[in-house]
Amino acid sequence: MKNIRQLILTAIFMAIILVQVLIPFLGYIPLGAVIVGASVTIIQFTVALGTIFLGLRSGLILGLFWGLIRIWQAFTTPFSVGSLIFMNPFTAIGASVLVAVVVNLVVRPTTTATNVRVWQLGLAGALAALVNTAIVTLFTWIGFTFFHIDWHQFINLGQSQHFLGWFLSIVVGFNGIFEIIAGIIIVPIIAIPLLKVKQRLYK
Repeated sequence: MKNIRQLILTAIFMAIILVQVLIPFLGYIPLGAVIVGASVTIIQFTVALGTIFLGLRSGLILGLFWGLIRIWQAFTTPFSVGSLIFMNPFTAIGASVLVAVVVNLVVRPTTTATNVRVWQLGLAGALAALVNTAIVTLFTWIGFTFFHIDWHQFINLGQSQHFLGWFLSIVVGFNGIFEIIAGIIIVPIIAIPLLKVKQRLYK
């Protein structure tokens, strides 16, 4: 019975991720830099919340699911730097799966609404954003530096060496800051009621 309940709840979180991907503003908040696909991503917080509520195994499933959707989007949307980046499975899947791993280190599966600390949940949200941004940035840099990906063949933004610095400054300096702030706010607000539900479900 417990395994069936866990499976159903995991499927619900997967459905939420799918809805966030498909419906604008529920999963990605665009920041105006449409050409490079710059937007504040909040789907990592769904993965984080699923990990807090259901544990690491379900969190890894949610991260994998989101990563596979990222790859699907990359190959089915018109070419942009954003879609090109997530054609790399290490970028798409690695970032989303590591969100669950890091969150699980901060908020253990035994955490309940009575013993949780708000700062733990805020830290989990901040780390979810930081890990997602850091891994995407790292593999973007690796792809550019070691595999000589020529970005300006896909979009008309001039020489690629100038573009990389511009792109990374947007992702790290702009998106990253907003996502960390969003994580600190969103995760505690939603996680505390979820943990109260968890206490009732898993008595």
